[in-house]
Amino acid sequence: MKNRGQALVEFIIVLPIFLLLVMSLVDFGNIIYKKYVLENDIDLLAKMYMNSDYGKMNSYVKDKNLEISYVTKNDLFTINIKKDVNIISPIVSLALGKKYEINTSKALYYE
Repeated sequence: MKNRGQALVEFIIVLPIFLLLVMSLVDFGNIIYKKYVLENDIDLLAKMYMNSDYGKMNSYVKDKNLEISYVTKNDLFTINIKKDVNIISPIVSLALGKKYEINTSKALYYE
């Protein structure tokens, strides 16, 4: 009869650690997903650039809250885009900060 509450005490001790671990996994999954979406966005922006749809490019960047920059060097035109991801897990935010910046770039050859 002395061990009746032992399982409940162990559960209460383990629960916060388990929740922090789950929140961290959700954060890392969110970062990976946002990076995947950003890769698709850069492909679409490159197609818009190649078709000279600059108005569509600007409205797309504005709608998605992306930061965009361009670099021209010799015959290469490079598009860089950035986006911030909010971190919710306390452990991950200690390592990465409250906002984690993801970025990607694509180089295009032009004549």
